[in-house]
Amino acid sequence: MKTQGLENWRDFNRQWPKQGRYNHSFYWQGDAYRTEAAGTVDCQGRARALAHALTNVAAELLPGELLGGSRRGYCFMQELPAGVTTADYDNAIAADEARGRRTFTAGWDHTTADYETLLAIGIGGLRKRVADSGEEHEGAPERLAFLESMDTVLSALVDFIGRFAASARRQGRAELASMLEHIRTQPPRDFLEAVMLVHYVNLVFVIERRYAQSLGRLDQYLLPFYEASKANGVSDEEMLEILCWLWTKLAELEEVSNICIGGLTAAGEDATNALSYLCLDATDRVHSPSTNLSARLHDGTSDDFHRACWRLIRTGIGFPALFNDHVTVAGLITHMGVPEEAARQYAMAGCVETILPGRQPAWSDSRFNMGKVLADFMASVAPEGFSSYDEFEAALFDRFRKQIREHVNMINVAIAKFPIAKFADPFLSVLMRDCIGRARDVNNGGAEFPRLHGVAAVGLATVADSLAAIKRVVFEDCLFGLAEVRDALQANFADREPMRQALLNWAPKYGNADDEVDAIAARLVEEVSSGCLEEDLAVVGGGKFVCLMAANVSNIGLGAEVGATPDGRQAGRPLSDAASPHFGRDRLGPTAFLRSVATPDYEKCFCGNVINMKFDPDTFQGEEGIERLLPVSKIMVKDRIPELQFNFSGNEQLLKAQENPEEYGNLVVRVSGFSSYFVTLDREVQEDVIRRRMNAAV
Repeated sequence: MKTQGLENWRDFNRQWPKQGRYNHSFYWQGDAYRTEAAGTVDCQGRARALAHALTNVAAELLPGELLGGSRRGYCFMQELPAGVTTADYDNAIAADEARGRRTFTAGWDHTTADYETLLAIGIGGLRKRVADSGEEHEGAPERLAFLESMDTVLSALVDFIGRFAASARRQGRAELASMLEHIRTQPPRDFLEAVMLVHYVNLVFVIERRYAQSLGRLDQYLLPFYEASKANGVSDEEMLEILCWLWTKLAELEEVSNICIGGLTAAGEDATNALSYLCLDATDRVHSPSTNLSARLHDGTSDDFHRACWRLIRTGIGFPALFNDHVTVAGLITHMGVPEEAARQYAMAGCVETILPGRQPAWSDSRFNMGKVLADFMASVAPEGFSSYDEFEAALFDRFRKQIREHVNMINVAIAKFPIAKFADPFLSVLMRDCIGRARDVNNGGAEFPRLHGVAAVGLATVADSLAAIKRVVFEDCLFGLAEVRDALQANFADREPMRQALLNWAPKYGNADDEVDAIAARLVEEVSSGCLEEDLAVVGGGKFVCLMAANVSNIGLGAEVGATPDGRQAGRPLSDAASPHFGRDRLGPTAFLRSVATPDYEKCFCGNVINMKFDPDTFQGEEGIERLLPVSKIMVKDRIPELQFNFSGNEQLLKAQENPEEYGNLVVRVSGFSSYFVTLDREVQEDVIRRRMNAAV
C-alpha cells in the first residue's frame, strides 16, 4: 500500500490539544466502575471497564494519517464527552480513583507485550488459546473467570480497531480500511499491517494510563513481515516511512518509549539486520526524545553497525544508548536462573531497565541513597573504633547491607498493598507468556519468568571518592584525624576550607584510571549488588531484587537530603550521576574514563546501569570523526562495560539555550536513561548536563 506521505511529525502533534481538564479515558473506565453490579469479580470488572473505554473513546483517523489515535485525543480534552454533565464526570473519576490500580512499584507499566506471538497468530489466535485453556481448566471457577476477562479485553480490542476501519471507510480509504478489518481477527500479512497491530495494542496501554511502555526487540519480531513485504516489491524507503509513522505516534505520547535493536539471537548469532538500520534512520528522521532507542552490542557485532549507531548518536539526540550483551545475558543466567536462549532475548523497558519481553511482569525500581548511608555513618562514627582503613570500609559495607534489607522490606510493604484479588491485570496478561495457558494473572504466577525489582543505588562515585579520601588523607598520610573530618562534615566545612581542598585534591578520584579508587568502586558495586541478591530477599508475591547503578535525575533531589561528604562535596549538592564519575573529576580523557568504569564487575549488577559520556561535537565531524569514536564502543564491548550513553552538545550551545530558550526549542540532549528537549528541563537538571566533563579526543 502506498502511504499518504509523512509530514513533519510536529504538524500532526499540533492538531491535538495540549491543555484541558477532561480525560475521556479516565471517565469511561470510571463510568463502568460506577455502574457495574455489586460483587463483580475484580478481573471481570477491570476487563469490562477497559472494554467500556475502548467502545467510547475517540477512534478517528485524522486526514492523511496512516495510524490513528493519540493520547492527546483522550487525555487533554477541553470538552466533556457528548451528553455527559460535569457531575457525571466527577462521579466517574471518583469511582475510578476508588477502584485504584497498581502503581509503578507494584508492577503496572515499564514492560512490553509478547508482540512476537501476537503477530504470529493474531488476535483471533489469542482468543482461540483462551478458549482452549478454558476447556483445560473446566471446574476451576477462578481460572475460568480470569479467562473470561481475557476474552473480554480481546473482544474489545477487535471492536476498537474496527472503529478505526470504519473511520477509514468514511474517508474513502478503502484499502486502509480493508487492512484494519483484517488485523482485527487475523495475523498481519505484511509490514504495514504488523506495524498497525503493534501500534493499536500500544495505544490500548496508553488508554489504560500505563507509562513508558516498551516496544521490545522490534527489529526481530517485525523482520518476517519486512522480508515478506520486500519480496512483494515494497521498498526500504516505503517501510522506513511506515516506521516513521510509528515513531511519530510514540513522539505524540511525550513519554519514554524504548525500542531495542541489534544484539544476539536466541541461538547466539548476530541479530543485526536491515531493519535494525531502518530503525536508526527512522529515529534520525523523526528526531524525537520519546523514541528511546537502545542498541545491543556483542563481540560479533559488525563495525558497520557500530558506525551506524555513532552517526545517529553524533546528531545530539542521545540515541541509541549502547548495551553490552555479555554483561546482561550472563547476569540473567547466573543470578536469575533464566535459560540462555531466553536471556539472549532481553530488551529494555522505560529508560534502561532490563526486561524479558512478553515473558515477565512489569519492571519496577526504587532509589537507594548510598550518599545518605555514608553521611549518616560518618555522623555516628567513633574514630577510636578503627585502627585501619580496611576496618572502616568493612564497617561501612556492613551498614550498606543492613540498609538494603530495610529498603527491600519497605518495598515489599508497598507491593503488598496491591493484592491480586483486587488488582487484576487482564489486558497485559493476555499478551504475556504463559498467562493464557496457566489461566493466571501476570502478577499471580502467570508469566513465564518472575518479576525483577531494581534497587537503584545512587552516588557510586561520590562514595568511592569519599572512601579514597578517607583512606589517603586520614589513614595513610594522616593529614587529619577521622574525628576532625567527621566534625567538618557536620559543619559543612565551615572554617575548614583547607581540609575540603585536601579531600578534593589530595586523594585520587574515580574516572582517571587510578587503581586505588577504581578498586574501591569495584568493591562497592560488589557489596551492594551482593546485598540485593542475598537468598532470603525476595519480592513479595514472587520475584527478585537486583541492584543497578542508576539515578535518572534523582541524584539531584537525593543530594539535597545528604550532608557534606568526605570527597569534599558540600551539603545539599547533587550526588554523582549513576555509574559515572563525579562531574568534572575525570580529568585524563576518555581512555582513562573507560578504564575506570570497566573496573567493577557488573555481572551481579546487570540490570539498567547508566554511564554518561560527553563529547565535543566539533572534534568528531565527518567519517573521520566516526572512526575516532569507533574504539569507544569496541572497548565497551571488549572490557564488559555494561552500558554507555552520550551527549554531543557543546556547553557553549547549552549555555546559549539557557539564555534564549525560545531559539532552542528543538535541542535534544541525553539526560540520564532518557533524552529530552533541553529547554524543558528544570534548571538544576540542565546544570547537571553542563557539569559533565566534555571529551575532545579519543
